[in-house]
Amino acid sequence: MAQVLRAHSQRATDTVARYGGEEFAIVLPNTELTAATEIASQLRDGVRELTITHESSKLMSKHVTISLGVASVVPMRNQFPAVLIAAADAALYVSKQQGRDRLTVSNALVNCPLPQVS
Repeated sequence: MAQVLRAHSQRATDTVARYGGEEFAIVLPNTELTAATEIASQLRDGVRELTITHESSKLMSKHVTISLGVASVVPMRNQFPAVLIAAADAALYVSKQQGRDRLTVSNALVNCPLPQVS
């Protein structure tokens, strides 16, 4: 699984990290949403091609699959990174709720700065 994640995030600036128990985050700087979505699709296909058996799966397929949530942001001054993470996490949740082994692109507006605190 890690080999597939690394294979599709090859640039020196790309970062793959475990995020939570069974979740991973991949940060792809300077990557437009369409390109990030294509990379996510390749990740999904790559994991499927591994055909790792998941005996206790309650799903029709008994192989390991991944669900993905994709979000993008245009960096702005005073921007709160948690907004981007929340958008990706919400998209991931939709993928899981719709049956897993899916890719969902966030429709959230994530390029808004934080309100100024006085």
